[in-house]
Amino acid sequence: MQRGNARQRIFWDDRDRNRFIELLSESARRFDVAIFCFVLMGNHVHLVAQTHRPNLSRWMHWLTVAYTVFFSRRHRASGHLFQGRYKGFLVQEGDYLLGLGRYLHLNPVRGVSLGRGTPSERRKRLRAFRWSSYLGYAGLKKPYPFVEEEMVLGELGGARKDERVRYRRFVEEGLVREVENPFEAVRWQAVLGNETFVQKLRDRLKGLHRHRREIPSLRRIGRGVRTEEVLEKVAKKFRVQRERMQRKGERGLKARNVAMWMIWESGTKSLREIGELFGGLDYAAVAQRIRRTRLAHSARATSQLRKEMLNVET
Repeated sequence: MQRGNARQRIFWDDRDRNRFIELLSESARRFDVAIFCFVLMGNHVHLVAQTHRPNLSRWMHWLTVAYTVFFSRRHRASGHLFQGRYKGFLVQEGDYLLGLGRYLHLNPVRGVSLGRGTPSERRKRLRAFRWSSYLGYAGLKKPYPFVEEEMVLGELGGARKDERVRYRRFVEEGLVREVENPFEAVRWQAVLGNETFVQKLRDRLKGLHRHRREIPSLRRIGRGVRTEEVLEKVAKKFRVQRERMQRKGERGLKARNVAMWMIWESGTKSLREIGELFGGLDYAAVAQRIRRTRLAHSARATSQLRKEMLNVET
């Protein structure tokens, strides 16, 4: 995902959106990148892609710079258009990739304002939204030639001639019932997949610093810090009983929030699992507490906590 700087709009009209899609297509050819899914929102972009070479950073840099040059010239704007580095993570193929695509394709009809209305009304708006790869997948318009749909459509099984109808039903099922948010299951803020996939990734990444530069969150993998160890260290530092720190309904306890933050940093638990560890908190509440706690600490204090709790020098 790539956001606009200070969450500002990065697309002002359809000409902007069309130009970004043109550049996305060109970048896929130029950098040998397979694009599986894209969604253009007002102030951010979601991309699901596979690089065949270790050039993820170069690809994203070229894409964002090329669009920024176009945007700045056209709108006579200055300064940064995008907010720093993109946020990326690795995704296991199969159900994980399929579920992520559905969740992202539903983005244009999700949220307080976008998610209003009946399922039928939201379906109508989803099918009218032109700025994603969904309509091509669903067979409602000609697919974008640079979007590689075969692998995703093949995950649903069945006859090839009906695959787009099956995909449309699969995605639009999310309009009538709540579908699982795949971001809840992300580990190390970098990996979406099952235990076997994660372990294989850990084994492959040992000593391969190149991949950790491509996705900085991968640096968390392999630290070897156990959740139990983090809990004990936080309880000791803040002189609080561990049982109290994890107890349901406990509020305003700094140690509790720091423990959630450090466990998330360690990568040993997903947001959902952290919530369960602390009395059944909702994953969104966990994410909010982690964010607030992180913002309340200076860079120096954060570095010291990581050193004490995670044995990491930053």
